[in-house]
Amino acid sequence: MKQVALFLCLAFLLGTSCRKKTEDVAPIAGKARLEISPTAVSTNIAGTASFTLKYFDENEQLAQVPTGVQWESSNTAIATVNQSGVATGFNSGQVQIRAKVSGLEAVALLTVVANDNQVATVTITPAVQELTLNATIGLAVVARTNSGIILTGKTFTWQSANPAIAEVNPTTGNITAKGYGTTTVTATADGIQSAPAEIQVIRTGTFTGNSFGTAKLKIENGVLKLQTGSNFGGSNAPDLRMYLSNSGNGTTNAIEIATLTQRTGAQSWNIPSNVNITSYRYVVVWCKQFSANYGTADLGQ
Repeated sequence: MKQVALFLCLAFLLGTSCRKKTEDVAPIAGKARLEISPTAVSTNIAGTASFTLKYFDENEQLAQVPTGVQWESSNTAIATVNQSGVATGFNSGQVQIRAKVSGLEAVALLTVVANDNQVATVTITPAVQELTLNATIGLAVVARTNSGIILTGKTFTWQSANPAIAEVNPTTGNITAKGYGTTTVTATADGIQSAPAEIQVIRTGTFTGNSFGTAKLKIENGVLKLQTGSNFGGSNAPDLRMYLSNSGNGTTNAIEIATLTQRTGAQSWNIPSNVNITSYRYVVVWCKQFSANYGTADLGQ
C-alpha cells in the first residue's frame, strides 16, 4: 500500500511540475502581401476588365488596402489601366497589369483579343500543388476563348521558374520535385501565358510516440511554416511545446516554435527567417517543464 501511495504521490507531483508553464515563445510575424484578382482575364479590343486588390498584414490578416496604389500596364499599346484598376484593351496581345503600394506588388495577366477564335486565357489547375521530394505529377491545363469556349487541339509549352526546385517537361507538363522550397510553373499556348501555378516541395513526417498524425514544413507566401495535419492529436499533458530538432528524442540545440495550445487538428506556425527548410530533421512535441518527449515526426533527410 505504501508503494502504491508513493507512486500516486510522485505522479501527482510530476503532473503538477508539468503544469508550471514557462513563458511562451513570441509568435513569428509573417510578411505583408498584396493579392490581385483575377490573376488572368481577357477582353476584346475596346473592351474593359476590372481588377481588385486584397491586402494581408504581417499577421496574415485581411486588412484595408493602403492608400496610394499605383496601377500600370506593361505595354500601353495593347492595354492601359486607370488608377481604379480598370483596364481597357487597344490591340491584340497580352500584358501584365501591376498594382504597387507600400513596397508591395501584385501582378495579373490581361489578354486582348480581336475575335472569339483566339486563345484568351490559359488556366492551370490546381493553382497550388504540394509535392514531396522526387515525386512527379501532371497538372491540368485548358485554353479558352474570350467567351469561355474551350479550345481543343492546342499545343502547350511549359516552363518552371526554378528547375532546381520543380523541373517541368516543356511539352508534357509533367513536374518532378527536385529540391525543397517553392516555385512556379506556367503554360503557354499561341503566345498566351497562364497565371503561375505554385509548386510547394514540402518535408513531411508522421508522429510516433504519444502523438499521432502528420507534420510538414513548407514555404508559403515567402515564409517557412510548420504545420500539423487535420489528423494530428495525442497527449493532453500540460505545457507542451513544438520544437524543430536534429534529435528525435530531445531538444538539445533545437529551436522552440510555439506552445501547443490546441491539442488536435490542423495548426500552423511561422518559423524564424534564419531557419532553412532543411536545417532540422525532426518535429518534437515536448513537455518543457518536465523535459519529456510526447511525440516525434521524422521529416527525413
